[in-house]
Amino acid sequence: MSIKNWFRKVQQALPAAPSTKFVSRKYAVSLYDLLPANAYVLEFGVREDKGEYPIGGPRADTRLVTVDIRELDGADMVADAHDLHMIEDNSVDCVIAANVLEHVERPHVCMAEFYRVIKPGGIVYIDTPFIFPFHAAPDDFYRFSHNGLEVLCRDFEKVDGGFARGPASTMQVLLVHFFGMLLSFGFSPLYVAMTYIFSWLLFWVKYLDVILSRFEFAYILHTSAYFVGRKQAT
Repeated sequence: MSIKNWFRKVQQALPAAPSTKFVSRKYAVSLYDLLPANAYVLEFGVREDKGEYPIGGPRADTRLVTVDIRELDGADMVADAHDLHMIEDNSVDCVIAANVLEHVERPHVCMAEFYRVIKPGGIVYIDTPFIFPFHAAPDDFYRFSHNGLEVLCRDFEKVDGGFARGPASTMQVLLVHFFGMLLSFGFSPLYVAMTYIFSWLLFWVKYLDVILSRFEFAYILHTSAYFVGRKQAT
């Protein structure tokens, strides 16, 4: 057995490392409370927790359709967010694109398509990384500050927005990867092992956001930004 395969098998046998995610700020709105009964929702990108976000989870009557550019388990529709010609104008109550727009080549084109398919009065929810490591799925192109995300979503009337993960969560994820690289000596399986170890050693750092995210200047270091907007009814 090669060293890389041995590292991989050991990793698979271990419990999952603690997540760096920690949302310490309260959202001003609950996403699904903004939607009508029997809402038709397009969610871009396959996730384990379909439709579930810190900003709210789907109701039993929600018609939730998962869209991905690849044929993956859990994808209800295979489509490119740049071209949603198969979906009629003004036909969708909500579009969700969380951790998606950093992976597309032309985010502004995708936003134009989202605007086209959403009904007047409908809702868009966008979540994107700002200070976060490179992660190809299948590639990684862009980062958006909370202000930059508002510019990208300028066709929608803002309902809520800002940064979702504060300075401590941001520093934790950076430190995990920094020390993983530093102590890997250029050997990728060891880098994976070190990031696993430091995820456990530094898991507590993110909880400092209970304090830090309240600071007026906490936006200087934020992991991700979010935007909730409404398509004007007129």
